[in-house]
Amino acid sequence: MKFMEKVWGSLGLFEPAEEDSLRNEETDLKTRQKNNNVVSLPTASNNSQQSAKQVKVMVVEPFSFDDAQNVADYLKSRKPVVVNLENTDPEISKRMIDFISGTTYALNGQIQKVGNNIFLCAPNNVDVAYSPRDDNNKTQLPWANK
Repeated sequence: MKFMEKVWGSLGLFEPAEEDSLRNEETDLKTRQKNNNVVSLPTASNNSQQSAKQVKVMVVEPFSFDDAQNVADYLKSRKPVVVNLENTDPEISKRMIDFISGTTYALNGQIQKVGNNIFLCAPNNVDVAYSPRDDNNKTQLPWANK
């Protein structure tokens, strides 16, 4: 009858007597003590979520020099910024790039041109891997020039 009581108890159809529940708790404790070297391993997705905080990339399309301070503030708060200067006056663009370059340098960051008048400014907590596509710089073989 003990076997059926266990089955019914696991299904929630039977509540064991107080003595039985105490005995079951003791058995559970003994089992846990025997298996104390068992460790649950976190999954890859849980581990990556805990160790790496998601980074938000800011995209700024400035129209006046005053917007350069916003870019500097984002960099100070360790957020990468994409600066799109395509619709900005060329004189203002030059001044902004000078200001943002100085800010990036002061914060040990990187600034990289990624397009026509588009720049990526990254603080020191962000690594930028850039490989320019240069069709004109093909490998030249000495025997191919003849």
